[in-house]
Amino acid sequence: MKSIKVNKPELLAVLRKNRDEHRETFLQAQAAYRETVIAVLDEELNAAKNGRLFVLARITALVQPSDHTDDYNRVIGMVEMDTATTVELDEREYSQYVDDNWGWMMQFANEVTSYGVSNAKLARYAH
Repeated sequence: MKSIKVNKPELLAVLRKNRDEHRETFLQAQAAYRETVIAVLDEELNAAKNGRLFVLARITALVQPSDHTDDYNRVIGMVEMDTATTVELDEREYSQYVDDNWGWMMQFANEVTSYGVSNAKLARYAH
């Protein structure tokens, strides 16, 4: 199947749900990332204050979670601006917009799960 037509309000509902889940996951991971950075900074600062070896590279090695909310917002905006009552999606678009399977999803899943944040959707991507 090359493409399908979907009901515009249903597509918008799915996109908004996926966006909101992504944003919540990102915010949880961002909070955990900040806590981790602070803990590592404290450890390295204490080591430096006490004359022990300290490793600043531990801080720069931490991966900050990426926020892809704008990707969802762009698609939502495009669908909202479309004057048709249905929207045609090809297989790739369906995979991204409905199944929430974006090209960046594996990287995002690995970023957030490294800080102990996950959900059922991300579990299939994280390694």
